[in-house]
Amino acid sequence: MQTIRTEYLATLIGRDAAARLIGRSGLAPRGELPQSVDLPTFWRLCTENIQLRNDETHGVAAEPVPRGSLSVLFTAAKEADTLMDALKRFTATARLIRKECLVTLRRNGETVHLTTVPRGADSRRAEIYVECFTVVTHCAFRWMIGRRLDPVQVRGAAELRGVDDALLASLHTPMVRRGRGTTIVYALKDMRAPILAQKYKAWGDQEFESFRAMLEEHDEPDRTRAATGLSVRRHLRKGLRSEKDVSDAMHWSVATLRRRLTDEGVSFRRLSAEVRSAQLQDLLATETPIVDIAEKLGFSDERSLRRFCRDNFGQPPSQYRRLLRGMKA
Repeated sequence: MQTIRTEYLATLIGRDAAARLIGRSGLAPRGELPQSVDLPTFWRLCTENIQLRNDETHGVAAEPVPRGSLSVLFTAAKEADTLMDALKRFTATARLIRKECLVTLRRNGETVHLTTVPRGADSRRAEIYVECFTVVTHCAFRWMIGRRLDPVQVRGAAELRGVDDALLASLHTPMVRRGRGTTIVYALKDMRAPILAQKYKAWGDQEFESFRAMLEEHDEPDRTRAATGLSVRRHLRKGLRSEKDVSDAMHWSVATLRRRLTDEGVSFRRLSAEVRSAQLQDLLATETPIVDIAEKLGFSDERSLRRFCRDNFGQPPSQYRRLLRGMKA
């Protein structure tokens, strides 16, 4: 799994805030911050910080941008028929409600360029925020069209040269650093992709799923001795729940799957619990209703979800959600 330096997070949200969030996540058992965190954890920590501050810019903007602003942008974009129209709607709406950055769209031959530049004085913090904004936006559009969307190129700010390229590198496309802001370049042929009729609820859930899918699309082929476990985790993250469904997807019998997992020292039940726990933690960091989380994770009802949450986190989901947001239980 790709990682990003803790310093990158600390520059964006502040060192004290980063230390508190990482400490609550159990990633610093002896009080020492890790040098890096994996990219899904970075995403979740950023989401938790937004919940705490009620500011989608992490304090970068002169005035806080309350939670829900991104939902407005993506809901407006999703009313379009094609990806090109969605980009146009997104850009137009961003000019009205995002004062901390300038979002522009232009066509250049057979490519389309979506650029986001921070307003105001140059700062590493503002440029990191714009990189996060760009990746979140890309993941939202991936979700809207329901398929892989590979950029042609991405440009990051020269100010961040040598800081950490991991977030933009997650787009798995040629990257350069020059000028200010971030530009993501799409092929014109992708602009005809239709926007799917999916219900958009709140920012965080759909984009995070798309982000995970993007990371997994480019994972190295399984060459390690734990190849079976890695494959099972991928199928579980895609929504398969039962041992039978996963073994069918891998074209094995259940007995073969169990034998190979035993050889790697793990069990299907353990892997399933690990993946569900990670997904539950990620979803509780968003505003996704508990009933929707239970359905998404394959629980029969909310009671089963509450029992699972107590077994793995020692408290019910509503209480654990308040803990993630730093609120008094």
